[in-house]
Amino acid sequence: MITHKIFINTRDAEYVRKTWNVPGCRTLICKVRRVVKNGKEVSCTKRYFVSSLDASLVSAERFLVLVCGHWQVESRLHLMKDRWWDEDIHVLCRPGLGEIWSSLTSLAVSLLWWGGEKGKSLPKRAKAVVHRPLQCLKNLGY
Repeated sequence: MITHKIFINTRDAEYVRKTWNVPGCRTLICKVRRVVKNGKEVSCTKRYFVSSLDASLVSAERFLVLVCGHWQVESRLHLMKDRWWDEDIHVLCRPGLGEIWSSLTSLAVSLLWWGGEKGKSLPKRAKAVVHRPLQCLKNLGY
């Protein structure tokens, strides 16, 4: 059995904001995931997050949904960029090129997501764009 609990801390947010220079920090969140098998705890992991959301306006359950949803999006984006564009194997020695490369691959993924043919995987959308770039531009509104 897997359980998730979330703990909200607004008391120390000002300290984090000022001491660690984290602008907009209003809420500190701790997400605890426990795995129990045959009545025995086999793992317990804690992850910590910082949020600019006001905890008086967002429930703990909503924070949990937001945190899990964010990482699903984040993980998917990095998986696509690494698997289909081999972002992690590129070695760029000049300062600033890594950030530019990452921005370009993120832009490519976004353009394919919004401008590619609906109902196809991103690699298939990329192949279709090579053969029909004007259709992609039309889908983007150009």
